[in-house]
Amino acid sequence: MESLVNFVVGKLGDMIVKEVQFLGGVGHQVEWVQTELKRIQCCLIDADTKRRKGDERAENWLNELRDVAYRIEDAIDTFYVEIEDNHQEHSSGFLHKFRKLCHKPMKVPGLHNLGKELDKIRDVLDGISKSRVDYGIEALPQDTKRVRSQTDELPMRAKAYLDVDETKIVGLDADKDNILNLLLNSVETPRLAVITIVGPGGLGKTTLARMVYERAKANFDYHIMLSVSEQYNLADVVRRMLNEPPQQVDLESIMPKLKSYLHGKRYLIILDDVWEVSLWEDLQFALPNNENGSRVMITSRSIDVAPVDPKIPPYKLNFLNDKDSLTLLLKTALSCQEFDKKCPNELLELADALAKKCKGLPLALNVLGGILSKKDPTYHAWKDVLNTMDWYSKKGENCMNILAMSYEDMPYYLKSCFLHLVCFPEDYEIEYYCLIRMWVAESIIPQNNKKTMEETAEDCLQQLIQRNMVQLSYNSSKICRVHDLLRDLAIHEAEKINFVTIFRNPQDVNHPHRVARRVSFQSFGDEVIKHIGPKTRSLLYFKVTKRLVKQRKKVYGSRSS
Repeated sequence: MESLVNFVVGKLGDMIVKEVQFLGGVGHQVEWVQTELKRIQCCLIDADTKRRKGDERAENWLNELRDVAYRIEDAIDTFYVEIEDNHQEHSSGFLHKFRKLCHKPMKVPGLHNLGKELDKIRDVLDGISKSRVDYGIEALPQDTKRVRSQTDELPMRAKAYLDVDETKIVGLDADKDNILNLLLNSVETPRLAVITIVGPGGLGKTTLARMVYERAKANFDYHIMLSVSEQYNLADVVRRMLNEPPQQVDLESIMPKLKSYLHGKRYLIILDDVWEVSLWEDLQFALPNNENGSRVMITSRSIDVAPVDPKIPPYKLNFLNDKDSLTLLLKTALSCQEFDKKCPNELLELADALAKKCKGLPLALNVLGGILSKKDPTYHAWKDVLNTMDWYSKKGENCMNILAMSYEDMPYYLKSCFLHLVCFPEDYEIEYYCLIRMWVAESIIPQNNKKTMEETAEDCLQQLIQRNMVQLSYNSSKICRVHDLLRDLAIHEAEKINFVTIFRNPQDVNHPHRVARRVSFQSFGDEVIKHIGPKTRSLLYFKVTKRLVKQRKKVYGSRSS
């Protein structure tokens, strides 16, 4: 909400400065709306705090404010379209030059409509301002750590590329050695063997798989590590194994092609985040048993997905013990090699209490460490984190509460960047610089007079990486990924504020009736085309059918997506 209101306030300011010659009699209305929004900004922190504590009135108040902010943005953009149309209509001729010399405003057809809409918006804003008193929402002084000006300098950050740095990994040494032994022991087990690592989300299965992959891959003629996810396409999985370009492939023809390619080779295939046992049941027919120590490794949250191998039972990954939990938290929070020596005893006691709250879950420890790393390393700052976190709400789901706190702890501009990530499907490999350009195009990046928008966007992405909210792919430092649990959090928050409308399966066509401003189609049918309307600001297509593209062109012509 902070991001949206700041963005609209900035847009109104630009409108007053740049388009004053066109505004005529509605200029005072624009200034009133901008001033009123600035007053409301001071209430956002208190309203959001009350919302998170379950105050439905505060949540309704914020929803009303969000809707009117979107309405203001639409009014401004509609007016700009009218200006552009009018400019093209009067872009030549003596009258145009004469008006320009005399600084006389052109008559814009949409000016009257803008005035009428601003009158209606003014009434709504006036009601919102009065209702916040009834709801007990206080106007607090703006906290510069929470409500940062659009033009403030973003903090300088070092590049945070996540190569496999084993010095930062805690509690997996024994697991790594055990898995490597299973992968490389081709004398005792020459046949094709399947190793499955199982454990709940956030336990470190992917990290462990990446570690052993980097250590073991040199011993194989062919090696690959792929993320599969809940909604997978077998033909696409096989296509990626063969490194073929994205296209429609026939499963019946590509499976024999993979088997032929792997024939005679010693291969290592790691399939990360598998949800369905059917994946292995279908894929195994394309994997030859070359009797040369070839291996397949699968990571999964469910033991039911584990393939049945009589000699290699599923490898169950354990939660971290208290000692390792504390070590991982301090490594992340203090970001120095001698973290144990540089941590005062008073902080050590707090860190131990915080670490135990994470119940040995590495993802929660990393994210909590990311929160602490942005605080001053003082007793009062860390004590505040321990006291303010709602550890036992929502059936004691500590991990999700920690993740939620990490989101709430972010400045507004990072929240928008984080929420935008749900536009991409689960386990999607997001190209680093493509993401930066998208953020700039979506106008969710704060302006910084000392940097280009692209440089500022990269700063934002680096901050999300340092907070452990975004990871860089194990295959490339220029590919971004989001952990499933963090993505679930982002979806929950994004849907609450109508940040994006996601279509992931046929059931999503029954989406609640609302104006979809951002639409992300993630594996869908043709029927969802009806959800694109005049208020839609951006469209993202994944796995698009040709029929849908043709249908969209027929309905919307050459409108850009």
